[in-house]
Amino acid sequence: MRYDESGMINSTLFLEKILQRLRFRKVKPYLDGDILDFGGNEGELKEFVKGKYYLVNYDHSLLDNNKLFVDSIVILAVIEHMEVRDVVTTFLKFKKILKSDGWIFLTTPTKLSKPVLEFMAFIGLLDEKNIEEHKHYWNKKELFQLAINTGFEVKRFRRFQLGFNQFVVFFHKS
Repeated sequence: MRYDESGMINSTLFLEKILQRLRFRKVKPYLDGDILDFGGNEGELKEFVKGKYYLVNYDHSLLDNNKLFVDSIVILAVIEHMEVRDVVTTFLKFKKILKSDGWIFLTTPTKLSKPVLEFMAFIGLLDEKNIEEHKHYWNKKELFQLAINTGFEVKRFRRFQLGFNQFVVFFHKS
C-alpha cells in the first residue's frame, strides 16, 4: 500500500488487493440494509452493499449523528491500528447508531500474524508503514471481552487465512 498526501491508503501492491478481497468475501453475504463502513478507505466495499452506504475514516463526527441509524457496521482490518481504549469508546458510539438487532462485522489479524506481517512488509510484499502502525494484535479472549465491556454479544468467531486473521460477528440487542 502507498499513502497519498491525505493519509488514505492507495493500494498498489498485488498482495494487498488479494487480502482485501478475502476480507470482503467474509462480509459480502451480510451486507443487507444500510451499512456503515468504518475505516473503509476509499469506499471499495460500497459496490457490494444493497442499502445505503456510509463511510467513516478519520472524521468520526458521523458517529455522533443522532439521526443516523444503520443495520450493520463493517470494520475490516482497522482496530489493530487503534489504541484499545479508543476501540472501546468507538464501540460505545456504535451502539447509538446501530439499529436494534443490528450487527457489527469485524476482521483483525491475530497475534500469530505479527511476525509474518512484519517479515512480509520487510521484503516489500506488504506496505511497511501500514504494518508499523499496528498498535495492538487482538486475541479471541480480548475480542469477547470487548463485546462484554461494550454491551454486545459475539455470535460468531472464526479464524481464516491459515489462522492469521479472525472474523467476528457482534450482535446488538436493545
